[in-house]
Amino acid sequence: MESNSKTQPLFMKRKWLVLAIALVIGIFSMWKGFAKEVTIQDGTEKKTITVWFSNVEDTLKKANITLGEYDQVSEPFHARVKDNMVLKIKRAHPIKVKCDGKTLEIMTAYEKVKDILKEHKISFGKLDEIQPSLEEKVFKGDTIQIVRVKEEVITQKEVIPYESVIKYSDQLDQGKIRLIQEGKNGEKEIQYKVLYRDGKEVFREIVQEKILAEAVNEIVERGTAQYVATSRGNIRASRVLTMTATAYDSSYASTGKTPDHPHYGKTAIGTKVRPGVVAVDPRVIPLRTKLYIQSLDGSKDYGFASAEDTGGAIKGNKIDLYFEEPGAAKKFGRRKVKVYVLE
Repeated sequence: MESNSKTQPLFMKRKWLVLAIALVIGIFSMWKGFAKEVTIQDGTEKKTITVWFSNVEDTLKKANITLGEYDQVSEPFHARVKDNMVLKIKRAHPIKVKCDGKTLEIMTAYEKVKDILKEHKISFGKLDEIQPSLEEKVFKGDTIQIVRVKEEVITQKEVIPYESVIKYSDQLDQGKIRLIQEGKNGEKEIQYKVLYRDGKEVFREIVQEKILAEAVNEIVERGTAQYVATSRGNIRASRVLTMTATAYDSSYASTGKTPDHPHYGKTAIGTKVRPGVVAVDPRVIPLRTKLYIQSLDGSKDYGFASAEDTGGAIKGNKIDLYFEEPGAAKKFGRRKVKVYVLE
């Protein structure tokens, strides 16, 4: 009986010792079960830490890692860490954005242009020109350029200038001008499509044009009538021509006709040749036109004449003057004269 009473306390001590050891082992097992080993990769540096019941944000704090405003982590801050998780940190780098006449220096960890602009709330329109394009990547020190492109339709009223129409009149003295009708500007309304790049107009095209008032032409009458001083006084001429003059008479040598020829001494219109009859090219001076022939070499004027005859050699600006005496015709030769076409 005494032996049993001595062994009972010893047994109880052993029992409690086993329970304590089991408890420690259990706690250690639980500790091992809840502990998470996390690797943090920050650029070229790596750090591995053990955490319990932690999220990404707390894990970074425990690792004494400070993030800038635009630095990025591969997992959300609120996400629970998992054993053997690798957290990658992407540090922001500087780039430039040129837009609206300014150059902005910004920090970003993004690479695609569209993500960078969105991150910094830099808006752009559908017509804006962005270089590099939205889907392209940029890196440290690169520049993004935004050209603001705007298109609008504007309406403008414009003047239609009137034109001056000159009418020449042989009923008005040369050098005189008479206003027949006053000119008046018109008006039109034009719609333009205008394209601007960074506020500067670079292209404009007409979309629609509407006449509001037609222009009224100015009509001016300008006189062409000239005067020739004669023994009968000043006589008005409707035209003045400078021509090459020759002379002819009724002889066979001059006309190729003998006195027995039925047309001897007759003009092209059937009248009798006489002093004052001249041969012309009817395309220049119509037959039966009254003329005054003025000398240009200081000799006596041939005087008043009538265009009644033609000649095979009289073409264009040529005129043939009739003289009764063959000697006078031969003496006249060839010279320049001024021919006044009389009214």
